[in-house]
Amino acid sequence: MNLILDIGNSTVKVATFNANKMVKKEVVEHSQLIHHLNTINFKKGIVSNVGNVELENKVLSACSSIIQMSSSLKLPIQSSYSSMETIGNDRLANAVGAFVEKQNSNSLVIDAGTCLTFDFIDSTNCYKGGAISPGLRMRFKALNTFTEKLPLLHTSSEKSQLVGNNTNSSIVSGVVNGMVGEIVNTIASYRSKYTALTIFMTGGDTEFLQSIVGIEKNGIFALENLTLKGLNNILETNVS
Repeated sequence: MNLILDIGNSTVKVATFNANKMVKKEVVEHSQLIHHLNTINFKKGIVSNVGNVELENKVLSACSSIIQMSSSLKLPIQSSYSSMETIGNDRLANAVGAFVEKQNSNSLVIDAGTCLTFDFIDSTNCYKGGAISPGLRMRFKALNTFTEKLPLLHTSSEKSQLVGNNTNSSIVSGVVNGMVGEIVNTIASYRSKYTALTIFMTGGDTEFLQSIVGIEKNGIFALENLTLKGLNNILETNVS
């Protein structure tokens, strides 16, 4: 059994795989992770961290059979990215996850999480790079942080509309419609350059965005476990 740990800012996604098939997924608080590991029977594991280096070090110290996710690990895909040492683990895992889902395909992965990221893998299974911009919550927070009077809102504060008729609805319109426009325009740009493009969308805000973006209309596959699948494949590639 494979153990996959994806450490976020406040919680950890804990998944077990039997070869390439996910068996179970849980979300655990940081404070409960080490205790929770003692209840799982696994042969090998991998930990990816984007939110808590101290917790990651505790995991690695507690379990010698768990390896640390990094760009220095052997990957099942090639890469022409010029700064692999700085690439985020989630972006790399997403690229491998897309490879797992569909090989030898021009694939675009959209991750709507803390940041909005776009990552492209070409039909030769080579990771080329992509783009990074602020995610929904970061956009809302930026408007509140860098102005004196604009309130801090969330995606559920107001229903998104084109013409905001008060300050709150205007903020939601700008943030949500702006992000949707960025996604739709980026998809169109990639499709104009690459034929037979396969598009995957993942990340915490996918559920909120999918109806607005038009998942089905734009031919997007929403896969909430894409990152975990990528991490599992990287583990399989590195540990027999």
